[in-house]
Amino acid sequence: MVKVTVKVDAAKMQNVSEKIPEIRRKGLKYAGQGMIRHLKINSPVDHGKLKGWFFSKTSEDEVEIQTPAEYAQYVNDGTGIYGPYKTPIYSKAVGKPLAFNIGGKMVYTKMIRGQKGQKFVERSIAETQGKLAGYFIKAVHEVLK
Repeated sequence: MVKVTVKVDAAKMQNVSEKIPEIRRKGLKYAGQGMIRHLKINSPVDHGKLKGWFFSKTSEDEVEIQTPAEYAQYVNDGTGIYGPYKTPIYSKAVGKPLAFNIGGKMVYTKMIRGQKGQKFVERSIAETQGKLAGYFIKAVHEVLK
């Protein structure tokens, strides 16, 4: 038989309802930090703008996270036949080919299929969701100690 003893310091439990906003604020902060950490790990680059995730706005009820990389949505969601419109990419200039420099050699083509979406934001959200309880437990411990 296993015996477990739980000892509660009632003095620390006084006015818990007044401490809920502070617990929520700290929990959101920890969750946002965790999300940024996962985004930096899951972003499909070693360095550069796409690794530069930061808090852009924090309120009582939400944390907004952004990156300076204006192309992040295209890398996450995909382009061309892999993107939301499911169509190949053609040159905007009528009659002119798309041109790319690949390994110092110019390559010309009429169209490209696009880039498959990396879905790193969705992976980061799932990983952060799995740890939300831990973030808020940490906040409760800190506020009530």
